[in-house]
Amino acid sequence: MSGSQGLSRCALSTIDLPEAEELDEEEYDLPPVKALPTLDSILNEGVESEDERCLFLSEVSFTELPANNLKVDTAETSDSGTKPIAVKWCKDPALLPVAHGSVLHHIILKGVSAQITSATDRTGAGSPTAMAVSDLLAVGTLRGLILIFDPSQTLKLCLGNTALGNQYGAITALAFTCDCTRLFCGFAKGQIVIWDARTGKLLRTITDAHPPVSAVLNIKLTDDPSLIVCSDSSSTVFELHFRRTIGTKTCESRCLFSGGKMEVCCIEPLRLCDEFSTHPVAPHCLLAMVSLTKLLMVSLKPSLKILYSSPYAKTHPSSVPVVAWQFVWTQERLDPVLAFCRGSKITFFHVNCAGHQIEFPRLMEINLLYEIINLKWMNSRTLLLQDVLDKLHVMDRESQEELELHGLADIQLVRGTNYIESLESEQNISQTMLQIQMRACYQSVLTYGGQTVFLGAKTIHVISLRVWHERIDVLLKQDKFAEALALGWAFHEGTAKAVIGLPGENQKKKALVKDKMVDVVLRYIEMTLSSCPVNASIQVKEQHFQKAIPVCVTCCILIGKIDLLCGTIYDQLAPNAVALGVFLECLEPHILSNQLTGVTPQIIKDLVVHFEDKGMLDSIEALIVHLDVTTLDIHQVVSLSRNHGLYDVLIHVYNKGMSDYITPMEEMIQAIDFALKSGKLNSNELVSIGNKVLVYISCCLSGRVYPFGDIPADLVPVVKKEVFDSLTRPHSKNVEPDEEPYHNIRTLLKCNTREFLNVLVLTFEDLQEDKQAVEFQQRIIDILLMVMVEGTEFTPSQIGCLFTFLARQLARAESSLFVNRRLFDQALDFLCNPDNDSQHEESQQALLELLQAGGIIYFDEEKLISLAEKVQFYQVCEFVYKRKRLHSKIFICYLKDTVRKLQVYKYIHDTLSNTAMTKEERLSFQEEILNHIHELVEVSPQLTAELMFRQFSNSITVILETFQDPQLFQFLHGILDPSTEPWPFQDASLLNHEYHEKYIDLLCQRKPDLVTAFLKKSEFYRPEEAIKALKKYQLHHALAYLLEKQGHVQAAFSFLLENLKNKLNTLTESLQSEEDNKGLVEYNIEVPRLQSVQTSLQEIIDLCQKTSGSLDFEQREALWFPLLELTMSSSQQLKTKISSPFRDAIKALIKELLKGMTAHIPPTAILQKIVLDPGYSMGKYGEVKDLVLGMLDAFVYEQTLLETTKNILNHDLHWSLSNLRATVNRGLKPNHKICGICTKCYNDRLGLGEQIIVFSCGHVYHSSCLRSKNCSRQFGDQQDWICFRCMTPYKIGRAVTAVNPASEKTYLPTEIVVKSTQQTPTANKEKLALLLNLARQKTTVTDGTNSITTDLRYFHQSSIIHSENFQLQLAAPPLVD
Repeated sequence: MSGSQGLSRCALSTIDLPEAEELDEEEYDLPPVKALPTLDSILNEGVESEDERCLFLSEVSFTELPANNLKVDTAETSDSGTKPIAVKWCKDPALLPVAHGSVLHHIILKGVSAQITSATDRTGAGSPTAMAVSDLLAVGTLRGLILIFDPSQTLKLCLGNTALGNQYGAITALAFTCDCTRLFCGFAKGQIVIWDARTGKLLRTITDAHPPVSAVLNIKLTDDPSLIVCSDSSSTVFELHFRRTIGTKTCESRCLFSGGKMEVCCIEPLRLCDEFSTHPVAPHCLLAMVSLTKLLMVSLKPSLKILYSSPYAKTHPSSVPVVAWQFVWTQERLDPVLAFCRGSKITFFHVNCAGHQIEFPRLMEINLLYEIINLKWMNSRTLLLQDVLDKLHVMDRESQEELELHGLADIQLVRGTNYIESLESEQNISQTMLQIQMRACYQSVLTYGGQTVFLGAKTIHVISLRVWHERIDVLLKQDKFAEALALGWAFHEGTAKAVIGLPGENQKKKALVKDKMVDVVLRYIEMTLSSCPVNASIQVKEQHFQKAIPVCVTCCILIGKIDLLCGTIYDQLAPNAVALGVFLECLEPHILSNQLTGVTPQIIKDLVVHFEDKGMLDSIEALIVHLDVTTLDIHQVVSLSRNHGLYDVLIHVYNKGMSDYITPMEEMIQAIDFALKSGKLNSNELVSIGNKVLVYISCCLSGRVYPFGDIPADLVPVVKKEVFDSLTRPHSKNVEPDEEPYHNIRTLLKCNTREFLNVLVLTFEDLQEDKQAVEFQQRIIDILLMVMVEGTEFTPSQIGCLFTFLARQLARAESSLFVNRRLFDQALDFLCNPDNDSQHEESQQALLELLQAGGIIYFDEEKLISLAEKVQFYQVCEFVYKRKRLHSKIFICYLKDTVRKLQVYKYIHDTLSNTAMTKEERLSFQEEILNHIHELVEVSPQLTAELMFRQFSNSITVILETFQDPQLFQFLHGILDPSTEPWPFQDASLLNHEYHEKYIDLLCQRKPDLVTAFLKKSEFYRPEEAIKALKKYQLHHALAYLLEKQGHVQAAFSFLLENLKNKLNTLTESLQSEEDNKGLVEYNIEVPRLQSVQTSLQEIIDLCQKTSGSLDFEQREALWFPLLELTMSSSQQLKTKISSPFRDAIKALIKELLKGMTAHIPPTAILQKIVLDPGYSMGKYGEVKDLVLGMLDAFVYEQTLLETTKNILNHDLHWSLSNLRATVNRGLKPNHKICGICTKCYNDRLGLGEQIIVFSCGHVYHSSCLRSKNCSRQFGDQQDWICFRCMTPYKIGRAVTAVNPASEKTYLPTEIVVKSTQQTPTANKEKLALLLNLARQKTTVTDGTNSITTDLRYFHQSSIIHSENFQLQLAAPPLVD
């Protein structure tokens, strides 16, 4: 039904039910039935009490089902010694609902359900099959009876009888008129009967409205009382128009859509209530219909017209389509919206009346994770979805959030299964329609006035949305007070979903919700106090109250009930000390955020005492500055602040309560002075107080209140004057005998000179327009000079900060301050005479900062430079030289500065890149660099080389002539270092070959491990000279590389072999000497020599492996076997008397060599060589066991690999030939009956011996026509054809004779030739040629049914099996011990 019919005429009572259950007589105290009643007694029974004479949806007419009460149990822990775990708790929890509560109100119509069950079981009326809901409730049965109930669940009428049911079949559809005076009834055999719902009189029987023997599945009334729309099991939709002509009532039937063209599954007209009778869509009488493939919307008035037709996405055939109308606020008015769903996707269409046209744009789509079989609107924002498992999903349309999941499995919903199976044998129903109707619930799930009624096999259920306060009450019954408050706040803010029962006016709505939340808070507090464990520990009690009180406090503040919080709630919690403490701590975050104001003085007093007792002094200091002074106990907070140093509290009380801005400042200065003298405060506390007093002074002098706010305008001048007077007063109020002059300023300077001066800078800027500004500034500066210059307790850094401050103030354009220049000279002398090395950098930075602030104008530059150079203030010298553009001087400063030496290169680069330099300056600077090139090399040879390479590339040769070793090597290495990536040297003109060769010689001496890398990168040396150097220093690896690079592989090999032989001889002699002296040689003695042998052997193996690929077999043997002979002979000598670890190492060398050989020398040749070797002729099998086993493993590996490859290729061959056979044997059908060339009928020439050529593309030709167009090819005894119209080589194929199956006439086999235009075997020649060659020229493939012998004469391809590219390059597996 349409959701636009207004609210229900009866109220639903509150019940929290996740899932409805069967009735339990004992649980609900139902009296036992002594005797089974008859049908007459049931139909005539009266109402037992006046309470039940109400609407059938009233509170007393349903069965209350128990809710799942989730009560929170409070753990009572006694003081038994078990210490509970402390849990961190939130003092200001956010009221964010984690759930929406119980959204659905579920009831069972007990009276109706009992009478339906009785009629079904005792009188043979049959099970329920259909239902209609309006002000009355009608239920149709399988035997043709209709039971009508009034709102009090009293059986009003019983229409029909079993005889009528036997004649017409089961009731399949019911519908009331709007005024409930008529009831339309559809039967399984196609009849439509109209009853008078008031008297039970049969008014009319319609038997010819639609195709006979088709069950009426839907009867839908429209806003026109004389027009109804029906659909039947044959998928036909028709309309019935009732008229009165000359005093006679007539019924005209018109077919809207025939089931033969389109199977319509679901229909739903748009119903308009009186509120929307003037809507632009009212005259059109819209009807939505869903077929198996399309969604249609038609207009029944003034004439039948399809307004919208669109196919939807394909779904499973058995998916049930559903549609539902609802008026929704869109843009500026309420318009109809259609929700359509089939499967798991819901689409919303907006009915937009634009002038005389009606459009249906899509509003939104919702994709679900489950399949939907029914959809109903609960209100304009809430949908009720039923899935295939009979679970209800309450969903918010806008947010697509699922609000609740409710089960309906126990209801046993009525479906078409009860009667549709009997129709299948009598009616022509498609299988798809049969599946849909057996799953659909079109007649058992209906909506009326926002309520959804479900017809079950024995019960009737009603589900609706709960009223807002009922949802809160359900949570309260479950003791979920926090969730109830969160839900209430969501109602207050308008963020809750599925809300009904609240007025539209915002203020009135919020007032109602506030009252409800106040009630919940009070009940929550009362429950929390009453449920507190008496004998538990204090910590357990705190955890108990910490769950409830923070939520209540937050709620009261959010709804603005501060009076409730400070009144009733405080009074209830005050007797309980633990609860009161939790309450007071909960106020803290709200006071800090200024959300809680107007707290009573008593609460503030208790709060201060509680926080002091718990040692939460920082919290007190942060809280009090946010409170009104009038609510504070002045004596209490002042005493507390002085005892614990809470100066923020002291400032707040004196400033706001007494308008005194001096006392807090003086007390803080006094505390700093005491700390400096006694040393009792640690550095962190001293810095905290110092920063606080400086910020406070800055605020006072700028007219602001510390820590936030503004001083009243009339007090600003007074406050400034008082602060100035206090700072510049020679002595404090309580002057001590040993107090020095200007105590306050002196103390602040000692505490933090830089920050105090920064405060003065800000103050001077704010006082620019003040008449007394100059006088005050001069006064302050005079005091600063007097205190710091004449004093001895200040460091150079502090003195530098003072004169930096003075220089900045004097540099201001509007400044009229006066400072004696001699003071600057005194400061210069002081800073340039540091007492020790630790003050050197501090003094230099102080002087540099002074100069940068503009103080250089107060100094004699010559004197400044002289003093700076004397004490090595090179940064100061750089500052002065930069002003004079003396770049060379700055360069010298960098070289002399031990801290910044490495920065000289960046300075040189930046200076030479400066386009503002003159030519003379540039030449002078470059000359200075070259004069100090040796010093630069000492700093960093690499960076110096890079600098010369980039900036002085034309002078590198000249520079090199000035160097001697080792600086020459350092410089060359900085340029030519082969480990640098990318290698910078690419220009041979910068350095000739002599320097490259010189570098090689030096590199051999100093870093021989880099020689090979340099030889690979550089191309600017003479190989013969390099070879001399390498031989001189015996760098065998580099020498072998160079010889190999020149093509002298044998020479490189001989050199490396000789080197290996020497090392082996040395190792043998050493081992023999050790053996003679000690007997058995220890492994760790000769490890370095053995590692050297291993390195040399690996170098030779690498060389042999690199060159073996370009050599023939004999050359490879000549390369590898000498190495093998040398290694074998030496190993026999080394294995005599050495330790086991050493023997394993020797064995590993042999294995490494054999592993490298087997990839290039056949194992058989290696084995033969070893067997014939004299050293092994008398050996044991164990000497060559590893080699033999390695050969066997390699054989097994290669054999397995070959077999696997062969199987894969044979499988591919079988698959290709099977597809080829299927393609060739496939029958082809021509697209036309005429030849594609002569345009004559192709069968006209069959009697003349003409061949017909048919291609797989559908074109057909005479063979003579194709020959005339040169579209035939001859391959030996076989002729091939090409499609004339396609003209593509991929259409070429072998001709196969066949008969034409499409023709009635029998032709000879040679008369029709079928041509496949798909790719033939020659289209992929290489692949098939490869496969067929593997099959050895003739292959028999068995496909399970037939044996196919393939003649390979059609594949004229040369074999590629024996080509070099096809041969597998297999390496032997690793040898196994």
